[in-house]
Amino acid sequence: MALRKKTTDFLPTTAEEMRQRGWESADIIIVTGDAYVDHPAWGAALIGRWLEGLGYKVAVLTQPDWKSVDAFRSLGKPNLFWAITSGCIDSRLNDYASMGHKRKEDVYSSGGKIGLRPAKPLLVYSARAKEAYKDVPIVLGGLEASLRRLVHYDYIEDKIKRSVLADCKADLLVHGMGEKAVVQIAQRLVAGESVDSITNIAGTAYRLIRGKKSPPDVVELPSLDEQIADTSKFMTAQLAYQKEAHPAGKAVVQTQGGESIVVLPPAEPADTKLMDELYSLPFTRKWHPQYDKAGGVPALESVRFSITSHRGCFGGCAFCSIYFHQGKQISCRSVDSILAEADSFLTDKEFKGAISDVGGPTANMYGMKCSRKEPCERTSCLFPKPCANLDADHTRVIELMKRLLKWKNQHKGTNIFVASGIRHDLALASDEYIELLAAHFVGGHLKIAPEHYCSSVLKLMGKPDFGVFEEFEKRFTEASRKAGKKQYLVPYFISSHPGCSEQSALELTKYLVGRNWRVRQVQDFVPVPLTLSTAMYISERNTRGKQISVPKSGSEKSLQLSLLQYYDPRNFKRIEPYLRKKGEGRLASKIKSLQVRKKKAESG
Repeated sequence: MALRKKTTDFLPTTAEEMRQRGWESADIIIVTGDAYVDHPAWGAALIGRWLEGLGYKVAVLTQPDWKSVDAFRSLGKPNLFWAITSGCIDSRLNDYASMGHKRKEDVYSSGGKIGLRPAKPLLVYSARAKEAYKDVPIVLGGLEASLRRLVHYDYIEDKIKRSVLADCKADLLVHGMGEKAVVQIAQRLVAGESVDSITNIAGTAYRLIRGKKSPPDVVELPSLDEQIADTSKFMTAQLAYQKEAHPAGKAVVQTQGGESIVVLPPAEPADTKLMDELYSLPFTRKWHPQYDKAGGVPALESVRFSITSHRGCFGGCAFCSIYFHQGKQISCRSVDSILAEADSFLTDKEFKGAISDVGGPTANMYGMKCSRKEPCERTSCLFPKPCANLDADHTRVIELMKRLLKWKNQHKGTNIFVASGIRHDLALASDEYIELLAAHFVGGHLKIAPEHYCSSVLKLMGKPDFGVFEEFEKRFTEASRKAGKKQYLVPYFISSHPGCSEQSALELTKYLVGRNWRVRQVQDFVPVPLTLSTAMYISERNTRGKQISVPKSGSEKSLQLSLLQYYDPRNFKRIEPYLRKKGEGRLASKIKSLQVRKKKAESG
């Protein structure tokens, strides 16, 4: 695909900005629930810039007033289609914390203000777009659409729901990383095809209406009604779809109440050439000037000068949705492309010398691949044990790190960090990687995710035994010592994961207290759509159909979270009676003693 001459202007967001470009209309209007930030970490910006580079006229309708149709007519009628996304993250996660409490800040909105998007952006925006111009095709995309492509669970409504494609009555849904699919849709509409005839683009889903048919050899998943009537079918559907959720998989069909939808297999992942083209697009890395008075968009600050080196993750953690959105194959940028992006920072007045992160979903998977030629149904290449076909050599990521170090030495006063997660069990395969990481890419603290302490819980999570974390800790500490640095790991834990009993939580707390660890990186489990852990949560079964305990009530979840954050005096008031009732009086006394000593140290 030949990219046209690039522009550094923001994509137009108003009719006036369109007129300044000499446009009477836009080919594609992207409607987003986020504030418009022209940065590759924002899907609306990445897709918009990509389409623009291919010659399409793209406008952005950002956080439109959904209370009337007027905003959806403000940019005129799209020539090709509406591209609707709720934003960078699932709207439920954006609006609510794990316990169901409303968030007090929306970091993807100007000034962090809440209330600038509807509760269900995909549904509401689709309805308004259809009201504005009923004959214009509607294409859903982004993370929320991708993860809610099938029957799914909504943890705020506590309800099993049908696909957002069916709810929104949209024409198409793009799942996964959408660059290939969205361009094919645009090309076919330009060629005069009707949207109803577009039923064979990888990485899309469509409704079986108006005479459309399923592809041959389609796999039928348990329907919405079947899953509601028998929650064990939720796990059945999850496992059946996981087998097909790769580029060589089969299409699936699922009945959603009064209609059915077809989900085609994901598109092939981007190769290095496409990755380089995408991330060389002329992003300003700024929020649109309309947000200046409000203080900008908070979410930009931590990622403004970060670099995406690759996509995908073959870790296959049960609670993670990356397998279903980015896939397990690693799509890498070239080292030259990454360095060119670093060079571009040097001319930005906002750049203070620190590249906050170079990585992807798992930083040390850069350059790794599978040597197997045939399709593989494994969701994890690492669990329960590393696959023999996995080429987990750290050579390419080490080459990248050395080139980055050379760049850093050429530009005095700069620093480069790896802040995105690394897979610690994978890192143990290379002492050189650990030594480079500790010596040059960690600023005192490195976030790491053991997730839990108990083997039974870790097994359900698809994570290695805790002893693997302890071995990494030992090697990282030694590597830091050799580099003349005193550095620490910041461990990340999940409370109330399916299969985690009160006893399991208590065992983790004993370990934390024994080491006097006051962990801050604790996440209460959230049943995110399309993850295996969510299927466990709903079905209350593991993948073999065996019953497991699942903390669901507010009191259960609150207790487990409080146990992990035992050091907080407010939490101690909650857990002390529990500990004494369980015969753990000595543990309660030890926690109390630690709190007293900490208070004395702070006051003295």
